[in-house]
Amino acid sequence: MRTDHSPRPSAPATPSAPSAEDEVLAVLRRRLVREAVAALPGRCPQLVAALVEDPPPSYRELARRLGMPRGSIGPTRARCLACLRVLLHTERHA
Repeated sequence: MRTDHSPRPSAPATPSAPSAEDEVLAVLRRRLVREAVAALPGRCPQLVAALVEDPPPSYRELARRLGMPRGSIGPTRARCLACLRVLLHTERHA
């Protein structure tokens, strides 16, 4: 007989497969993001693409690849991502 009144751990929920609608929406979101990244100015498309590589390159490697000072990568990244947010927000509300 169980004397402990704490809740019993439940079995882990089995993940359900995404619906067809979810899959279509995911494809559309990826396309919108790719198009927005391509529309970014200057080196931003290359920088954003490099940042999502697996594994991501070091800042030293990015600096070499993009021909920019290593100390500029962080601030440039921030500006690129801010611009990307604006493009995606604009697209979402168009």
